[in-house]
Amino acid sequence: MARGKPEKYIGLAAEIRRMIQDEKMKPHTLLPSERKMSAQFDVNHLTLRKALRVLEHEKLLYKVPSVGNFTGFRPNSGKGRQLIGFMFPDHEIFFYNILAELESRLSSAGLHPIVQLTGGIKRKEEDFIEFCRDEEVAALIAVPNRECSEFYEGLPFPVIFFDIFIANLEIPYVISDDYEGSAKATRHLLDQGHRRIAHIGSLHERTSELRAKGYSDTMIAAGIELPADYVKRKEPTRQWGFYAARELFALPEPPTAITCGNDTIAAGVLRALPARGIKIPQQCAVTGFGNTSIAEDLDLTSVSQHTPKIAAALWNLFNMQIQGKSIPLETTIHTTLQVRGSSSGEFKPIKSS
Repeated sequence: MARGKPEKYIGLAAEIRRMIQDEKMKPHTLLPSERKMSAQFDVNHLTLRKALRVLEHEKLLYKVPSVGNFTGFRPNSGKGRQLIGFMFPDHEIFFYNILAELESRLSSAGLHPIVQLTGGIKRKEEDFIEFCRDEEVAALIAVPNRECSEFYEGLPFPVIFFDIFIANLEIPYVISDDYEGSAKATRHLLDQGHRRIAHIGSLHERTSELRAKGYSDTMIAAGIELPADYVKRKEPTRQWGFYAARELFALPEPPTAITCGNDTIAAGVLRALPARGIKIPQQCAVTGFGNTSIAEDLDLTSVSQHTPKIAAALWNLFNMQIQGKSIPLETTIHTTLQVRGSSSGEFKPIKSS
C-alpha cells in the first residue's frame, strides 16, 4: 500500500492510540519525537503528521510548537484567538483588496491578520496550515490549492475559502461569477463591432479556466470561429500580458480586441500595444478583470468582482461559524462590467499584411 493513503495514517493513528493506552500515559506526557516515531512505525513524516492530527481531533493529544506532542486535551491558552490567517497563492492585487476591505472589521473586533503567500507551493500551504493549528488562530481564510485538501480536514478552527474552492470538502466558500463576468466583457466587445477577439489569461486556477470558457463560449455562440493562436494562457502577470500581446500582433491577422484574465495582465497589454504603434481603442480594444485600482489608473474597461461584497460575505460567514449557526456552502457574488476608455469608441482594425 502506498504511503500517505488514508488507510495507512488511520491505521497508524490506531497504533499510537494503543501505545498511549498500553503504557498508561498520564495526561500531558511528552511523546517521543516525530523523528523517533517515524522510525519506530516505519512511516514518513507526512503519514505520521496525518495520524497525529487524527488523534488531536479526538482530543487524545496536542502539539506544543518547538517542544513536541503531548497526551491529553490541550490546555486552553487562547494565545491565538486574536489572530486570523490569510493565505493567497500569489501577490495579485485582488487578494490584497479583499484583505484591505476586511481590515477595518478585523480591527474593530480586536483581531489581527497573518498573511502567507504560498506561490502555489504545496509544502508552504501545508506548513502554514500547521502554523495556524499550532497558534490556535481564530480562523483561516484561504485561496486553497486542491492538492492540499487532506490538510483542511478536521481543523479545530473555522475555515473559509474564497475565489477557489475544493469540491470534496464541506468548507464554505465565496466566489465571483467568473464565467458570466468574462462573457459580459466579450459580449461588450462584440457589441462594439469586434469579431477578431483574443484572450490572454493564466493556467491552472479554476477562476482562469472559467474566464477563458466564458470568452470562448460567447464567441462560439456568436458564430465566430476561434483561431487557436488567439487564446494565450500562461501566467497571471504583467510580463505575460506584455509578451502575449506581442505574439498576437505578430500574427498575419492580429485581433482587434483582447479580453484579459485579470487587470495585471491587461496592464502588460496596454504597455505592449503603444510600443508597437497600436492605438487603443481605435486599433485594439482591451478589457481586464477585477476592476482594481490598476483599471482606474489606466482607464481600463474591467469586470468588477465587487470586493466589498466579497469581504462582507467572508466576514458574515466567519461570524456565523463562531456563533454555531447554519451556513451556506456556496456564496456567489455577481459581476458587472465597468466600461472605460480602453474599449469604447470606433475602431479601425489593422489591415492584414
